[in-house]
Amino acid sequence: MSIQIFDQKSNRWRDQYNPLRGMSLPKLVTLLEAGERGAYADLQWFYHYMERSDAMVHAVVQRRRAALLSCDWDIRVSADEGSGADKGLAEEQAAFLRESYDRVENFRDAVSFLFSGFFRGFGHLEKHFASSGMVTRLEPVEQWFWVRDGLFEAWEYNQDARSGQTRGVAIDPANFVMFETVALNRMLSVLYLRKNLSQKDWDSFLEVYGIPSVFLVGPPNAPESKEGEYQKIAEGIISDGRGYLPHGSDIKYVNGNGHRPPFLEHIDYIDRQITLAATGGLLTMLAQSGAGTLAGNAHLETFMQIARSDAAMLSGVFQEQFDTPLLREFFPDQPALAYFEFAPPAGSEVSRVVQDAATLAMAGVQMDVEELSEKTGYGLERCGRTAESKAG
Repeated sequence: MSIQIFDQKSNRWRDQYNPLRGMSLPKLVTLLEAGERGAYADLQWFYHYMERSDAMVHAVVQRRRAALLSCDWDIRVSADEGSGADKGLAEEQAAFLRESYDRVENFRDAVSFLFSGFFRGFGHLEKHFASSGMVTRLEPVEQWFWVRDGLFEAWEYNQDARSGQTRGVAIDPANFVMFETVALNRMLSVLYLRKNLSQKDWDSFLEVYGIPSVFLVGPPNAPESKEGEYQKIAEGIISDGRGYLPHGSDIKYVNGNGHRPPFLEHIDYIDRQITLAATGGLLTMLAQSGAGTLAGNAHLETFMQIARSDAAMLSGVFQEQFDTPLLREFFPDQPALAYFEFAPPAGSEVSRVVQDAATLAMAGVQMDVEELSEKTGYGLERCGRTAESKAG
């Protein structure tokens, strides 16, 4: 029976449980410590809600995911003219892998889910096979269904997503594509909670001081018979009325000691920390001074480096856990000469490589096409016009 069938039946009780209610820093630390022991159910359910509850956290997740999903993918061959490898076999394997990935009906959604592992620490895709042995789907299995008996032990399936569990049903890793890394949400969750506590204090401050309380100070030695009259005048002033105050009267406002509350600066600081942790820079997400300058370009290039790193890491996961098993089964006793790879959007580094190649060509030096293709991510072919013909 497919794990995904269990998911649909056993996760319904969590639909009624909002982990954000009553969340505090000590409780969050308890969840994080449980995650270190392999009890992920409650921690991952909290991450799920957190990513949908804070505008900045949601924005950085979507920004990183969009950078990955904007990448094209291709099947490359590792056989070249000087390697002595069977180029025909390499092309056959490449065609086989292209067909294999095209058969996966939810591949884009599967990649999008596997990306969530960068923020949640891990991600699992269950392989659904056709009778031919080809993979037809890579079904996401949500993070709160996974446990392990210790930080580095084997993954097990927690069928009912029970809280506090570190043991579950053993799985066959060959039936899954699994990705594991350092969880960004471990840092973001603490920032998220501090930001919400600051927002809560700010709301309380506004309830008290947002509309300042007004007090009328009567003139010195005012007779008691006039107090009722002065009270009516004060009520008229509070209701945006107009009136005459006797000589010596004064108006006092309760405005929080007249100091600017620090909540906005604190929230802005936390948003900058969230952006820095998730995107590697500020100018790529926030309107900071220097945007459009060399500093802005540097931050953008930093973000693109992270996007290329994401693509490279997930490429390696698919190469190891999707390509290799299929090639072993359908090309037994043959070397693996083809592999899957994401092609990230070209950044300024790629532009420099292309410019260097053009400069070398003008000087009569030609770069190797395969090497240039690997460095740029572009599929390149030799054209009929060479450097020698240009010189002639």
